[in-house]
Amino acid sequence: MKMYFKLVGLLSLGLMFFGACKPATPVPTAIITSSVANNVVTFSLKTTNSSAYNWKFGDGDTAIVYSSAAIVHAYPKDGTTYSVSLLVLGPGGENTASTTVTIPTMTPMDKLTGGSSFTNGKAWRVSASYGITLAAPDSIMTLVENFPIGILTNIQLSLAYTDKYIFFSNGNYSINNLGGGALAGLTYCAAKGIPNVAPQLTDSLGLTYATPLTPPDNLNFSWNAGKNLTIAATSDGKATTYVTYRNVNTLSFSNGGYFGLLDYASECVVLLLAPTQMTVAYFSSDLPAQSPQIGKITSVLIVTLEVVP
Repeated sequence: MKMYFKLVGLLSLGLMFFGACKPATPVPTAIITSSVANNVVTFSLKTTNSSAYNWKFGDGDTAIVYSSAAIVHAYPKDGTTYSVSLLVLGPGGENTASTTVTIPTMTPMDKLTGGSSFTNGKAWRVSASYGITLAAPDSIMTLVENFPIGILTNIQLSLAYTDKYIFFSNGNYSINNLGGGALAGLTYCAAKGIPNVAPQLTDSLGLTYATPLTPPDNLNFSWNAGKNLTIAATSDGKATTYVTYRNVNTLSFSNGGYFGLLDYASECVVLLLAPTQMTVAYFSSDLPAQSPQIGKITSVLIVTLEVVP
């Protein structure tokens, strides 16, 4: 019996010793490297003993992922340095890593198209996260009315938020109208005999969705910097007023191309261009189709567009 207890005691001591010598699970490690192409950064990760990753990109955006594969992030501003941090978690605990990335100053064409590295072009769409501003077609685009976020959904034109407008660095341009048509001027559709979806509510935007509509092929665009753009406008539907916007940046399109809005004027003024967002002033005519001044500009629609992820 005494021998039995001695054996049990020795076995217990051995187990305790073995347990005490068992190595602890290592804390995870991580090293971040990055490559920059215009405003798009690819983060690569060399890591051990890790299973989850909480990224903070330094611009307010975050991502929680469960793979150590490279992660791509597009930054909203050029000429800016961002501080990036990463929390790495694993069976042995957690650790942190950090780095900085500098987004170079980009040309307007790089912001618009992504540059030559974007072989499939850079796609933009009307943003559902912003409202639309109605302005007068005068020299300062005087505010008439601000419409709220989601206004196109409110008037049953939400398909306009799905259509993509794709710019290529070589000047080519294409339209992928996933909604089957285009956001358009109601007067334009009536005058041209284009089928369209009438808005649900009576509104002062003068918009509709033209469908079905096949976008033209073989399109090109031009970025026109510091241009003096003159439009033919009317305030009463009778007299024509010529308004010149001086030293503005515009986009113009060939072969019946349009961008964001299909109306009489195919050239639009770009009020703001950033790597992931732009604000555009479109010219629209909402005169009655039988008006002798048909096609003359009666309003300016200021719309925000965003990059398609």
